[in-house]
Amino acid sequence: MKTFNKKIIVRVISALLCVALAVPAVVFTKAPVSAQESLEELKNEYSELEKEVEKNEKKLAQVEKDIVTNEQKLETINGQIDAIKGQIEILDERIGLLDDSINELRPQISTLNGQIGDVEESIKSLEGQIEEAQVLAADTEEALRQRIREDYMTGGNASMLEILLTADNLSSFLARLELMSRVSENDEKLIKDLEQKTKQLNELKEKAEVQKADLQLKKGLLDTKMSELNSNQNDLEDSRSAASSKKASLNNKYAEVNEIISELDEDSEAYRKQIAKQRQEMEILSKQIDNYIEENGSAKGEEVDEAIQAVRTSNSLIWPVPYQNTGITCHYGYYSDGSRHWGTDIVVRDSNGSNISNGKDVVAAQSGKVILAVNDGGYNYGYGNYCIIDHGDGLMTLYCHCKRIVVSEGQIVRQGQKIAEIGLTGNTTGYHLHFEVRIKNADGSVSRVNPENYVSP
Repeated sequence: MKTFNKKIIVRVISALLCVALAVPAVVFTKAPVSAQESLEELKNEYSELEKEVEKNEKKLAQVEKDIVTNEQKLETINGQIDAIKGQIEILDERIGLLDDSINELRPQISTLNGQIGDVEESIKSLEGQIEEAQVLAADTEEALRQRIREDYMTGGNASMLEILLTADNLSSFLARLELMSRVSENDEKLIKDLEQKTKQLNELKEKAEVQKADLQLKKGLLDTKMSELNSNQNDLEDSRSAASSKKASLNNKYAEVNEIISELDEDSEAYRKQIAKQRQEMEILSKQIDNYIEENGSAKGEEVDEAIQAVRTSNSLIWPVPYQNTGITCHYGYYSDGSRHWGTDIVVRDSNGSNISNGKDVVAAQSGKVILAVNDGGYNYGYGNYCIIDHGDGLMTLYCHCKRIVVSEGQIVRQGQKIAEIGLTGNTTGYHLHFEVRIKNADGSVSRVNPENYVSP
């Protein structure tokens, strides 16, 4: 090969080797944290709560002994009630934590799915660019290979002396020299073009590999999040089932307590102590209801909600137990021990005077909006299953100790519409409806008023 194009050939071969040996570099990005600290903290809290549940279960097992007197029965059952209450509180807290965790995971999973989709689209676009760059590089490479073949077939470019000696005249010499210069420039351009395309191809491949690595990391993180979500959802379902079972068990314990109370001498210390305990808990719950009404109920003097006004047919209240043979077993006022009774207890009797209230309908005393519906088996040891209806202008009615509530929070109900069934849930010794009227005053305070000032049988 002649000296004139040796450098060119060397550069061509180098460029071709760059194409043939181009290996994309893979750069791995650092994996994102697989779980947020908040979720780890939640898991630790779950573990601690589970220990508390186990401790309470052991406590229940310890109080299961042979008992003789009603007083001893009450003491043990009250111990069981306290333990079950503790379990319910733990389970409710666990449910809250799981709900929070699930609500955090869902948007994270949604975001990851979106990011994975974006990366997949980007990789697809890069693969198209790589394919195009490969075609261009191949075309340039083929052009260079063709030039090399032509050069060898013609014996290579002549040296400067050969051109001078073989030229017919000066013009011929200059013309041949110009031609060789242009060929050389074209070869240089092809080489630079190939080098540029090879570099571009390598950059595209490297970028694609980085994104593919990132995609795998995101998919791994997504799998972790999905596993956490599924685990939490299963845990949540189990916790809710356990809480429901414990609440039903607690309601049964209350029924046992009420049955024992009915057998106790009303002058006995055990009777007075148990009644005082129950009424204290009732008053705590009643204050909680006042607070709820303060936060969620309409106030006196406020305009009645349009949805309530649309279904209202009367401004007066009707008797909430729609049967002719009803009676009042306990009026609004005071118990014999001086504690307060904030409502009116209503029963349904047959012709012989027997209480046949179980399962009888309870209706809305006035059209309004249900602002609270508690339908969990009466584990609160107070009002049992109950609901509150806001009738507007600060007027609220409460329906307590129900067998079940058949309306839901936020529902608009009409006057006379069935909302519940009379039951025996919560703190009660017989089937009846405990009916209350409360007023949220203009200043936001709540007054518990006599229902019989608003309605009578």
